[in-house]
Amino acid sequence: MSGNMSIFAVALVVRLLAFWFLPEPHLPYNAIHAYLNGAKLLLDGDGFSDPSFPIYTPPLYSLSIAVAASVFGGDGIVGIKLIQIVADSFTALIICMLFRELFDRATGYLSALIWALYPFAIYPTLYIGTETLFTFFVALWALLTTRALKEDRWELYCAAGSVLGLATLMRGTTQFLPLLLPFVFLTSRRSVVEWLRHSVITLVCFVIVILPWGIRNYLVLNEIIPIGINNTIVLWGSSEPLWTIDTRGREYPLLLAEAEKKGIISTSNDLGIVERDRNNVRLAIENYRKRLLESPASIVTFMVKKFLRLWYSTESGNNHGMSLLINSFIYLPAGIGTIVALRKKRSVALALCGIIAYFALMHWLTLPLFRYMIPAMPYVIAFTAIGLLFFVEHRWPRIHHRFQETLVGSDKVR
Repeated sequence: MSGNMSIFAVALVVRLLAFWFLPEPHLPYNAIHAYLNGAKLLLDGDGFSDPSFPIYTPPLYSLSIAVAASVFGGDGIVGIKLIQIVADSFTALIICMLFRELFDRATGYLSALIWALYPFAIYPTLYIGTETLFTFFVALWALLTTRALKEDRWELYCAAGSVLGLATLMRGTTQFLPLLLPFVFLTSRRSVVEWLRHSVITLVCFVIVILPWGIRNYLVLNEIIPIGINNTIVLWGSSEPLWTIDTRGREYPLLLAEAEKKGIISTSNDLGIVERDRNNVRLAIENYRKRLLESPASIVTFMVKKFLRLWYSTESGNNHGMSLLINSFIYLPAGIGTIVALRKKRSVALALCGIIAYFALMHWLTLPLFRYMIPAMPYVIAFTAIGLLFFVEHRWPRIHHRFQETLVGSDKVR
């Protein structure tokens, strides 16, 4: 069996075993309201023409559940989990191909193997949530962009823009990423005309994919909503008591009552979903304003806490120690690997750091949860692989040499 197929097989078997033996994860309110209800409307109701179709998140995940229900039967829960298991196994394969191209054979295979066995890649395949499919689309976009830059083919730029559009319709986090792509293309050192052409092709294909959803929102809701209106996470990230579900349930009604008393918002039952979303933004701004007025220095501590929570925290507030313990085996060698990568391939390392920084910034400014950082973890894991290989090469050179020989033999078989 070739190395690529071995990686896919390992990832698939591990995820199927987890699906079979691990207990059924709890279905949170968001999964039911935002995704399962949307899928039900697509299957049994008026679908996208129904004004009650959830718009807190983009529609592709609900559509995926509806497709899974049509193919596998039932409510689509088992079907979407099976799709996620296969998709994440392909993500491991994409990771292998991507980092082989960007660095070397050993980095590609080791990164993919770590992802195949990484608990926080495995577990999201078992619950209703966008993390797995979103990570798959982002990784595929990164691979297509890499190939486009190397081969200079317009079809690959078009495919990369389209896949980025699909990722954005899965989760809106990447909606601002096209604004940064021209700077990536600029590093390819081609002419200004080529740089502009590649940027335009990618952007146009991206817009073509996401545009129908924005048009639907305008026609059905009479509102300009390109992707979604989930500004609630901006509010949840604006105060410590709102970070976790339990304390949030107590704090949120108090915030609403206080803000209405001050005339900041209105809680009338006649308010539409868009206006209620804007109210949450006003509440978030009020929380930050209040903190700056009462204790300006505390904003620094608050933002540092938010940044640190990105790398381990859960919305329930539980299992932080386990998350930190597992991820410490990723983060510590990743620090070494980043330094090594910056010395060997500075432009590639900076590009990967840019992807990680983009996701970190987006969720640092909103709600800092580790599961929101999972789509960026393949690029952290690449640095982990580089760090581990560097350590083994200098500590146990014979083992490193044998590993390289094994990979060469695997490629010859392929």
